[in-house]
Amino acid sequence: MKVDERKSSAQTRDEELLPQGNPIILIFVLLLCLTILFMLTSAIANGAEKKLPNKAAGQTAVAKWKPPVAHKIIQPEMVSADLANEIADKWGIRLISLRLTAAGYMIDFRFRVLNVEKSKNFFDQRVKPHLVVERSNAKLPIPMAAKVGAFRTTNRGQNIKPNKTYYMVFGNPDAHVKSGEKVTMVIGDFKAEHLIVH
Repeated sequence: MKVDERKSSAQTRDEELLPQGNPIILIFVLLLCLTILFMLTSAIANGAEKKLPNKAAGQTAVAKWKPPVAHKIIQPEMVSADLANEIADKWGIRLISLRLTAAGYMIDFRFRVLNVEKSKNFFDQRVKPHLVVERSNAKLPIPMAAKVGAFRTTNRGQNIKPNKTYYMVFGNPDAHVKSGEKVTMVIGDFKAEHLIVH
């Protein structure tokens, strides 16, 4: 019996706590509370802006955004300036870089085409480019992947354009060539000696 009395008294207390009456009035009270809360937060925000120190007439409160400055990338020299100019005149390319890549297991050669006619030798798929390591006389060819072919650009459909950079990737098994070593590059009739690998 006491259990039933406790349940009924708990139910009456819960019913007393629940709001009774028109639900429209409840919604109105809720909207009124939200409006007051919004007005208080905006008043606080406006007061914080007024407390900021005044700037001189020519200055703005917020500094203008400036884009970051791109730093010029300085490529280490592969060859002397005289040899670079000679290669540009004779072969129509500018040597850009010869770097180790793929954790030292490949050598990435980048060059820019200056004259499409003179540089056709570099894109002929019949020509097999390779590097000769001057220290050991080892020959490092361009790897040939089963699905994608040689790791180099070829002239299919006259796609070679002047002032664009192209690449060749030579294999470097067992990381044979280290940074700072000299190699000779042979691409058909083109031969450049004492190129420094970076």
